[in-house]
Amino acid sequence: MSDDRVFVRSKWGTNRYVYNAANPIGMALIIGSLLFAAAGMFFLYHPDLFKGGWDGGDLRKAVSGATAELSAEKALGPGGDSGLYGDVLKQKINEHGHGPEDAVKVVLASKPAESDLWSGGLEEASYTVSARGTGTALCLHVSAMKKAKAMGYDSVDFTVDDGAC
Repeated sequence: MSDDRVFVRSKWGTNRYVYNAANPIGMALIIGSLLFAAAGMFFLYHPDLFKGGWDGGDLRKAVSGATAELSAEKALGPGGDSGLYGDVLKQKINEHGHGPEDAVKVVLASKPAESDLWSGGLEEASYTVSARGTGTALCLHVSAMKKAKAMGYDSVDFTVDDGAC
């Protein structure tokens, strides 16, 4: 058998054809197949590699849209036992933005707001909002006036400042 063919019969007892490693084109196909498989595995575990990140202007617009929506709804405030208001903020920012969802980071920068269902009152908290791909950090102050003995809020107000809290 000559080594000039790209494909040869397998010598392992099967009747299949395999790449001929003695042929330069066959060797290139072997190496190319391995590189293709390695790249496929890499991108399988890094799916957001080409999604990019957020830019400062887009993050600012997304935060403005999210705070306007939450302010109009008046259903949720920073208080409560769950401490999940940061997750609510992150979800709303992602809805109003165009970057990858896992790039946004919302961190409580103050002590958790205390909520009293029976007497109502003011709930205040501060959150630092940042995103991968931008050096921009925003400080988000939330003030919510809780209704006494009722669900919901009388008002939910936000102020956004540049920089981390």
